[in-house]
Amino acid sequence: MTYQPPMTRRNLLRGGGMLLLAASASGCSFFETSPDTGKAVQAADASAKEAPALAELVKSGKLPPLAERLPKNPLVVTPLKEPGTYGGTWNSAMVGEDDIDWLYYTCAYEPLVRLKPGTNGQKGPDDIIPNAAEFEVKDGGREYVFRLREGLKWSDGQPCTADDIVFAFEDVMTYHDLHTTGIYDLFLNGNTTEKAKIEKVDERTARLVYTEPKAGLLFQIAVSTFERGGASGLLLPKHYLKQFHKKYNPDADKLAKEQQLEDWTQLFMNKNDVPHNPDIPTLHPWKITTAIGNGTAVVAERNPYYWKVDQDGRQLPYIDRFRSEVLGDVEVELLKIMNGEITMQLRNFNTPENKPLVAQNATKGKYRLFDVPSRLSNTMIIQFNQTIEDDDLRELFRKKDFRIGLSYAINRKEIIDGVYAGQGEPWQAAPSKSNALYDADFAKQHTEYDVAKANEYLDKAGLTKKDSSGKRLGPDGKPLIITIMSSTDFPHHVQSLEFVKKHWEAVGVGLRVDPVAATLYTERSMGNNPQASTYTCSDFDIITGTGGDHYYVPSNSGSARYAIRWALWYGSKGKQGEEPPAVVREQLDVFTKMRNEPDFTKALEYAKEVTRIAKEQFYAIGISSYPNEYGIVSNAVKNVPDSMANAQVTPGPTMPEQYSF
Repeated sequence: MTYQPPMTRRNLLRGGGMLLLAASASGCSFFETSPDTGKAVQAADASAKEAPALAELVKSGKLPPLAERLPKNPLVVTPLKEPGTYGGTWNSAMVGEDDIDWLYYTCAYEPLVRLKPGTNGQKGPDDIIPNAAEFEVKDGGREYVFRLREGLKWSDGQPCTADDIVFAFEDVMTYHDLHTTGIYDLFLNGNTTEKAKIEKVDERTARLVYTEPKAGLLFQIAVSTFERGGASGLLLPKHYLKQFHKKYNPDADKLAKEQQLEDWTQLFMNKNDVPHNPDIPTLHPWKITTAIGNGTAVVAERNPYYWKVDQDGRQLPYIDRFRSEVLGDVEVELLKIMNGEITMQLRNFNTPENKPLVAQNATKGKYRLFDVPSRLSNTMIIQFNQTIEDDDLRELFRKKDFRIGLSYAINRKEIIDGVYAGQGEPWQAAPSKSNALYDADFAKQHTEYDVAKANEYLDKAGLTKKDSSGKRLGPDGKPLIITIMSSTDFPHHVQSLEFVKKHWEAVGVGLRVDPVAATLYTERSMGNNPQASTYTCSDFDIITGTGGDHYYVPSNSGSARYAIRWALWYGSKGKQGEEPPAVVREQLDVFTKMRNEPDFTKALEYAKEVTRIAKEQFYAIGISSYPNEYGIVSNAVKNVPDSMANAQVTPGPTMPEQYSF
């Protein structure tokens, strides 16, 4: 579960949550294609407890009074700077219809438990606070009790109960027909394939019980969309979705056939795909009225049953409507920002090379910039496949001296200046300065540009023979040329590799760049085919799932591209792949202990050992530290912080429901 936003202008288009936004409720649906001015409409009474439009619906008898729509204990949100004014439209943008994570992170971040504003969850349990439910952790992390707010309602006015938690876990997240390739280990006992047990305690309370501590459960609920599993924050509207589930509707397959679908599972996934299905009820501050594919923009309007209020008891959100225009190119988004057409944005346009242009046009566009520390630690890392089938190359790639030599051969400053607009500093695949595991020696080891050292280490690796032109001969007696695969999602990697090619050729090693589309990149990686590959490098997460931290330890066979078969061995519990060397097995054991340790202080010590071994093994060659990210917000908008934590779901934890014009 490691989020990896690339540096490129099309950087965040891949991926895709399946459970994101709010759904339509009575009275407000329309087909929206035109832009909106975003101007706030002043309430007649500044002390009004709800938006004027909702008050009118109550007055006309089309909506119950506010007291009947709110829970008995609504969550109180204190605005960042001052109470807001009802009205206005939040104009934003998506680049392509696949850019749906933006929707989830802006107007649909409402899991059972959430991140505290200003945090990213990496400092332990204190970063996690109640949201839709209050929670209690018992028996050293083996039991989790969730108690929903009394009177909590979905956006269609139906009660939200413990049945919705049990349904999300039992009938969606761990239901075999919906997960034929296996269940996410977050919901399994220890290292087994046995599901944890969930039970309904009363109408508002459910408890989840494990045989061993499941230390990362709350964190992963707070930061994950569970996009391929189908339960946003472990809470789903059973009353709506059960009609498409075969367990509850024997005719579900027939219903699927009527819609030209293969079976009920496909139908269920479609109905549970909130960006495309505005009928599904949600708990979000805004509910979709125009879904993806039904116009030039995704539009969501305020949820009349939203369950949060400000300190004066005024129902949130303050802003009436969220609108995200679906654009074909990031260049259009950039122009709209500079023209002042975007209210708040934190996606796609915000590359290092664009920052000077964005900053220079802030006065003209009437916006300001805010900072977001990157969740990445490196712009590009080069990973040699140490489990490649070719015996000679495998032996060479496993020699640390070989990797060290090629690292010394790289002139990183030249790449930073030429590709990354001078932003960042030489850096290995190591934790960032803001990370609890920051180690200056790890970050800087072998980053000097030193041709003499490069030649020395390459000689130590056995590459002493050269041809008449000075090219080093590989194990097969031919000039050594390494093919490095890169994803076309990262055009800056191709640019960087052109510099690396020049640097390596200067010490006698050839390089061939092989840019491929993202799907082919993944296919080849999973097939253990590439000699070497590039990717960005995420920071180290102490609280993580099995697949996390794969740049530091071979835990994920799809991402630990320096050792695909070792990672496959770990993921399959030894049934597939290749058993790693003893030191790597030791590292994987410590990594497992870290993931399962409920005591954060102890988990931190395990994490230090994992990164110590990563430093020693030097799995990948890094280029430079990833510059801080940034976003823009209109000068007309208040309660948006000047700096946001680098959480996976940012800006969700800043509570967009309290943004105001």
